[in-house]
Amino acid sequence: MKRALSQLTLREMFSDSERLTSELVEHLELGFIPMNEQMVRLVRELPDGVEKRRVEDISIRNKAAELLKSDQFTQELFEKLDQYLAAIDKSINQIIDGE
Repeated sequence: MKRALSQLTLREMFSDSERLTSELVEHLELGFIPMNEQMVRLVRELPDGVEKRRVEDISIRNKAAELLKSDQFTQELFEKLDQYLAAIDKSINQIIDGE
């Protein structure tokens, strides 16, 4: 079972936040951003003279659902990282204040 943030050493908090940052960057670069770009290409209006393609509503709904699921994961990672950074800030302030 994971320990509460308040029970972690500063070193552990830095290590975990570094891991979370890497995971967030990897997810954004390899998952969320490419998925978003696919969605944009799918719904983009083509200029005149370009052969039109038929895009089914179900395709758009499925892509949108995937994108929303990916966004939820992004938000969860970000919130967890934010909690670590707040705990690091609190811990450093306690050290500075001599508590």
